[in-house]
Amino acid sequence: SIFNAVRRIRHTPESWKTSTTVLLHKKDQLDDVHNWRPIALSNTMGKLYASCVAWRLAEWCTENHRITNAQKGFMKFEGCLEHNFTVQSVIHMARQQSKEAAVAWLDFRNAFGSIWHTTIKKAL
Repeated sequence: SIFNAVRRIRHTPESWKTSTTVLLHKKDQLDDVHNWRPIALSNTMGKLYASCVAWRLAEWCTENHRITNAQKGFMKFEGCLEHNFTVQSVIHMARQQSKEAAVAWLDFRNAFGSIWHTTIKKAL
């Protein structure tokens, strides 16, 4: 009911929108920037609210066919397993028919961490 009230009055508390970034040392030398990992400590109510909004948005997008069938990550069904099964099936059929198959894996290391947030917002 609190989250519905926030939506109804169209005002999100400022404390829900802010976080504190803390650096955690992962391993090895302290003077190497790659050995540190930033984490954001956020307000619990704000995280819960964002989660509810994201769930509602995903439901609406799914029901109104606004998400492509190619989108598999971050969905309520396990789509990554479907992609793995498809690749495995293609390889299996190629072997059975003595044909070639080309498979490409793309690994975007920390893709969203390397993109400016203003660019993401403009794209959305």
